[in-house]
Amino acid sequence: MVNYSLALMSSMPGDDNAPKLFYAKAQAAGEVTMDEMAEEISYATSLTDGDVLNAIRALIKQVNKNLAAGKIVRLENFGSFQIQLCSTGADTEKKFTSANITGTNIQFRPGKPIKAATRAGDGGLTFKRVAKKGEAPLPDDGGNTGGGGDQGGSDGDQGENPLG
Repeated sequence: MVNYSLALMSSMPGDDNAPKLFYAKAQAAGEVTMDEMAEEISYATSLTDGDVLNAIRALIKQVNKNLAAGKIVRLENFGSFQIQLCSTGADTEKKFTSANITGTNIQFRPGKPIKAATRAGDGGLTFKRVAKKGEAPLPDDGGNTGGGGDQGGSDGDQGENPLG
């Protein structure tokens, strides 16, 4: 189950006159470490925790190496990783140089099984509204769970665009 709270935010970030609406913000229910996942994987396979950790660490090194080489890293059904560039614009192609590149991001595109796990309803995700951090718990009205369609989600970053 994915917990969420509500945040009042501009419907058009950057436009001070835009109406403010409530948007769902995902609330993490903890975190899991690589060691914990390695232990779970070891129970499901013939590998030891150490074998699993070594394989994961080697995979991370290979992903980094290949992204730095400009390649798309495709991990079968898990998904793919690719470098995206951030840059400032130039008036003409001739005026654009690599100095215009201001940063990079890594884009992850989930594979079909990962996407399926994030669909609402029919064995996928369910949602429960919870209080914002630091606020009193909400009364349980029994109407907080259920599918949410493609409503999106968030890691709680108040500066992000709620519209995508």
